[in-house]
Amino acid sequence: MPMRKVLRIANTVEEWTLVTILLGLALLTFVQVFCRYVLNFSFTWMEELARYLGVFIAFLGASLGVKYGTHFSMDLVYERVSSDRIRHGLKVIVYFLSLILFLIVAWYGWEQAMKLRKFGVLTSALELPKYWAYLPIPFFSIFIALRFFFLSIRHLKGLVRNEPFTMLTLDS
Repeated sequence: MPMRKVLRIANTVEEWTLVTILLGLALLTFVQVFCRYVLNFSFTWMEELARYLGVFIAFLGASLGVKYGTHFSMDLVYERVSSDRIRHGLKVIVYFLSLILFLIVAWYGWEQAMKLRKFGVLTSALELPKYWAYLPIPFFSIFIALRFFFLSIRHLKGLVRNEPFTMLTLDS
């Protein structure tokens, strides 16, 4: 199977996972609010599950945000610099620093998850191993770091080839 097809399938799974979990979280939150204010009854496990799904969605969404270039950025420096080579060079530096940052987040997220696993900590309401709730942090931080790596490579190629500067994304 060609690599592009595998990446396309993985991308589709990633996006549909985000959509499905986001819709599930919205439904879960609606049911919780309805039960609490209409039926005067509350499910404690729903709040806990919503919190952990929120972490999952935040990191998965951040990974997709890097892929599509939808994170906020400050473009003043890029607009003031007239050389496309300098613009590409600045992007390489910014993406490389972001790559390092998310590798650090992944490292410490993994360490924290493994400490929780070692101590056998359970979540309060669901009574699941708490490290499961922390695993999306290192997992998706690695995805984010890889995406920053690929973006920095694309801008490095643009720098070397002296191509016109454009804001590159991984879907283009």
